[in-house]
Amino acid sequence: MGLSSAIEADNSLGQLAFGGTDDFIKTVRRRVDAHFAGSKCRGDIRLYRKGIIIGLWFAASYVLLLTIKIPALQILFCISYAFAAGAVGFNIFHDAGHGTFSPNRQVNQYLSFAACSVLGAGRYFWRFKHNVLHHRFTNVFEWDDDLETRGSLRLSPQQPWQSKFKNQHRWFYILYSFATLEWVFVKDYVQYFTARINPYRDIPPLSRNEKLEFWACKAIYMAVFVALPFALLPASHVVIGLLLYHMLLSLILTFVFNMAHATAKVDFPAPTGSPGAIAEDWGAHQMRTTANFATANRVLNWYTGGLNFQIEHHLFPNISHTHYPDISGIVQRTADEFGLPYNTYETYLGTVKSHFDTLRILGTPPVKTA
Repeated sequence: MGLSSAIEADNSLGQLAFGGTDDFIKTVRRRVDAHFAGSKCRGDIRLYRKGIIIGLWFAASYVLLLTIKIPALQILFCISYAFAAGAVGFNIFHDAGHGTFSPNRQVNQYLSFAACSVLGAGRYFWRFKHNVLHHRFTNVFEWDDDLETRGSLRLSPQQPWQSKFKNQHRWFYILYSFATLEWVFVKDYVQYFTARINPYRDIPPLSRNEKLEFWACKAIYMAVFVALPFALLPASHVVIGLLLYHMLLSLILTFVFNMAHATAKVDFPAPTGSPGAIAEDWGAHQMRTTANFATANRVLNWYTGGLNFQIEHHLFPNISHTHYPDISGIVQRTADEFGLPYNTYETYLGTVKSHFDTLRILGTPPVKTA
């Protein structure tokens, strides 16, 4: 994946080294490679079939939303549209962004562009924050952008406590509900014009084609998914619909992506020394900072694009998510051999509760010492 490789080598990332011996990740990779011997790990008929179903679901929901003028049904179709958009994000955008929807690189790029156009997202910035910062420096404050909420929440014990974080567990979902509104209409543009992903990290410069893609995606989204509804429906209905859609989509995305790394079972390692270093190797670091949830729930597994198998995804982001259940046993057995945790929550509600408790603990004022 050219973009990620180029960014990882970019000097703007500074230095953050991993220690350890790499024995765990070498062993688990060798065993997973043996599992796939003679077969493809990127692209899968199950994934293609799912992509078609989700694409039809998304298109049907949106067309019906624009053409059926009965208010009660419009609300129903708007809800369906939000859930379908979440499925696009989890199953098509995410896999294509990692280059795993298809073994063909161009197919992945076209699907990424299409998904960004219907979701309104800036692909370049997402790939930098997710593929590089989050996947490489998981749960490391000032490196993992998923811990960065522009000072609104405290998501890491390394983040200095402020009085505004007190009781954050009581209102965090309100902030979560505006995530995509900010992402699509504010954050992408701020990142584009400031060339900063957050207060700590610069963004490597976009090429001419990447800039053209950014504006093309935004133009398509604004024309088809914002301007067109205003042309066909009463303005008040569109405003209410856009708010309902984005609030639902925001909660859908955040209550999946945030569940695997901000819970009681995971660690938040702090770099030591200068330049900064993490004591363990990268593979062990992923095992300590990541958790699976509700992996036996077939509906959740289908809808979330395997993101409830977050451990497998972090160790093998170059494998299509439909294969995660098949390799999970290999990963767990290897982790046990190396004395590493295999964090998992049996139910989705269990991980949501743990996320709630983690936010409560992180929002509690530190104990003052004499």
